[in-house]
Amino acid sequence: MIIEGALLKLPEILMGYDDVDGLYEANIANLFAMAVIVELNARNIDNPLEKIQMEKRYSSDKNIRCDMYLDFSKVILKNKLHKFGNYQRNWLEFKYFGGLDRNKGTETKSENAGSIIYDIYRLIKFSDDSGEEGKYIVCCFNKHPKKYLAFGRQDGSDREWLREIIKPGINEWDFNLDEEPNTVKKVFKEISNLKMRVKTRTTCFEPLEEDSQKSFWGYLIQILGSQIE
Repeated sequence: MIIEGALLKLPEILMGYDDVDGLYEANIANLFAMAVIVELNARNIDNPLEKIQMEKRYSSDKNIRCDMYLDFSKVILKNKLHKFGNYQRNWLEFKYFGGLDRNKGTETKSENAGSIIYDIYRLIKFSDDSGEEGKYIVCCFNKHPKKYLAFGRQDGSDREWLREIIKPGINEWDFNLDEEPNTVKKVFKEISNLKMRVKTRTTCFEPLEEDSQKSFWGYLIQILGSQIE
């Protein structure tokens, strides 16, 4: 369970990072790759760098890339850990929300939520659908997620799918693009009438209490199953 182990190494890595205001999405992906290498080294795996590929195309005929691809085919036996949702080949997307203290203006919380669900859609749509590859999105925040994400809509309705995504454990939820405002729809560009039913498993780290100087929240969201209309 290398990917889950790598996530739980991130707090120690992030808390030792001096330039917190200089953290961006690419930094989080690189630091996660470092955590994966630590996990592989602990298992005495030869040449851990060859197991990690950044910006890999989902398919050779489309220029649509995933942030990270992990190939553990030489590390774990095929089918050995499938019952636990662990696979040899894995696709990972990354999201980092850390701009409240450095950006002028305000964060569009609903658009931030849209960027997460869009990455989940990309993982479902463009990665292999054989059920033999892992699909993950890693979301990190430098403040409580409620400061970056809109858990409710302006009409007072609850964005249940967003709450389920970051709730630890295995959850099933529905997403209907038609129920969302233009700030979410514009993230999906030319896609319309999209409905998804998704089963996810979320592993997380959260501080016991928030520190105004430096705190981090991290969520590893694995897609276990999906249906798209």
